[in-house]
Amino acid sequence: MASRTIPLPNRRTRLRLEAVVWNGLDDIARKERRPVQELCREVDALRPSNTPLTSAIRNYVLDYYRQAETR
Repeated sequence: MASRTIPLPNRRTRLRLEAVVWNGLDDIARKERRPVQELCREVDALRPSNTPLTSAIRNYVLDYYRQAETR
């Protein structure tokens, strides 16, 4: 597990995710030409309020690669 502090609207949060998830998020950010922080803010804004941000990010990374597989 690795931790990073991510600035979100109205707060900064420390996220602990598996290295493979951070690597996937870094890769997506490169491919989409967007900062990781921006991706995290988007996931935060779209997730259901009862879903932890770390879970939403894991799902985002998994869904991104699943969709890429079908393109």
